[in-house]
Amino acid sequence: MGEKGNPMAFDPTKPQIGDDLDAAEIRAQFNALNDRIVALEAALDATAQNPNLSTLNLALSDPPTRAEVQQMLDFLNTLLTQITRV
Repeated sequence: MGEKGNPMAFDPTKPQIGDDLDAAEIRAQFNALNDRIVALEAALDATAQNPNLSTLNLALSDPPTRAEVQQMLDFLNTLLTQITRV
């Protein structure tokens, strides 16, 4: 524990080669890493979810019609809206 009972922050320089291993120091290192992992998981949970879209089932004519191109643009815009992370 650090000063005033606060957990110690992760220190990548500890333990150094040749140091005697101290259980409390090693435990604090693992706890600090665990805290980082939990914080990252929480941050990922707060991001946008994977889009729930079905595949675009469209047969294009040659050349594509305006309606076919519009259908592709609408699908793409829906996809971009759903995957944009705010």
